[in-house]
Amino acid sequence: MAPQWPLKFEEVTKSSRVFSRFNGSCPMIETCNKIWWIKNIFWPIYSLFCFYISVYTVIYQDFKNKNYADAIRNGTMSIVGFTVAFKHSLLLFHRKSIREIIKIIERDYEAAIGFTAEEKDTVLKHAQLGTSICKFWVIVAFITSMMFPVKSIVLMGYYLVKGEFKLVPLMDLSYPFINDYKNIPVIFGILFFSCFCFAVYAATAYIAFDPLVPVIVAHTCGQLELISNRLLKVFVNGKNMEEINENLKDINIKLVEIYRIIDTVQKNFVVLYEFMMKTTTFLISFSAFQIVEGAKHNGISVEFVSFFFGAILHFYSPCYFSNLLMDKSEQLRQAIYSCGWELQPNIRTRKCILLMLTRTTKSVVIRTVFMPICLDTFAEMARQAYGIYNIMNAAWG
Repeated sequence: MAPQWPLKFEEVTKSSRVFSRFNGSCPMIETCNKIWWIKNIFWPIYSLFCFYISVYTVIYQDFKNKNYADAIRNGTMSIVGFTVAFKHSLLLFHRKSIREIIKIIERDYEAAIGFTAEEKDTVLKHAQLGTSICKFWVIVAFITSMMFPVKSIVLMGYYLVKGEFKLVPLMDLSYPFINDYKNIPVIFGILFFSCFCFAVYAATAYIAFDPLVPVIVAHTCGQLELISNRLLKVFVNGKNMEEINENLKDINIKLVEIYRIIDTVQKNFVVLYEFMMKTTTFLISFSAFQIVEGAKHNGISVEFVSFFFGAILHFYSPCYFSNLLMDKSEQLRQAIYSCGWELQPNIRTRKCILLMLTRTTKSVVIRTVFMPICLDTFAEMARQAYGIYNIMNAAWG
């Protein structure tokens, strides 16, 4: 259901918030009871344990036996295990600053009640954009994670019908101390259930984190569009100089608030986005390699087909919204220059416009450690992923 007036941040992000509350990472939770502590200690540690098992399998089983295709598959899972623990930890560490951003957004929604119909539509449009990305991530994350257990269960059912039943693990991992016993039905069931729990948690971690920054950026884009439209009308005939200066003051106060939101997001997640850009490059190439190898030997690896598209979305989503933010900030700069300041003789007004132009010379954008996040960055990442895939295909294909 699309968000309606009066807007609330919890309603806009409802589909994402349900799952963030499930794993305990929801930044809007202010009361930290025992259950909250258990969730936020157990799940990240469990994810890091899965990361350890995956790395152990790659080193002591796959590389040792020169099963490079299996090493790539299990290496993919190790990246996922570390990534979800990293994201969960960041949501907890920065929950205070995220709550402050959410409170600003809530105030913007309350203020929008008194806006004109056109301005309300602008705010609502960008809120709906945030809702759409939350729902999209719910679908993608669960389809991607559930493909692995579903495939195992379907294959075991297929072998049972054929009269050749055999156990098909969710992930073919090597375990310290119990590896010789992992095919005993009871042990197999425990391991299968533990891998299934990790798949569910990984899905909730992606749903909890990945839509959050796009929702914030989408709202910020809406506010920049409102400011741009107001600037174009700030010098209309009939307004006295006092009213004009008051409007410019309000606009500048709002701009400072918007820049503070973006700076906070930048400060909180700059390292994570650099990490995401690098790991997604490998995830795309690894999953593409698994798809091609599966087609060569055992048919299409449906689980890695969904994983491939999920990996693309993983970095495309922040790139798209950050690129949208760049476009809106450029529109703002054009609006400042085109607002009719050249017809105003008041020096104070001209200085204000000059300061605004100076401040907006550099586009507003989310950055990694070394580069801005935008569609050009995504294209470069895709090019690098294709290069890595070609190398793997030449070496082990």
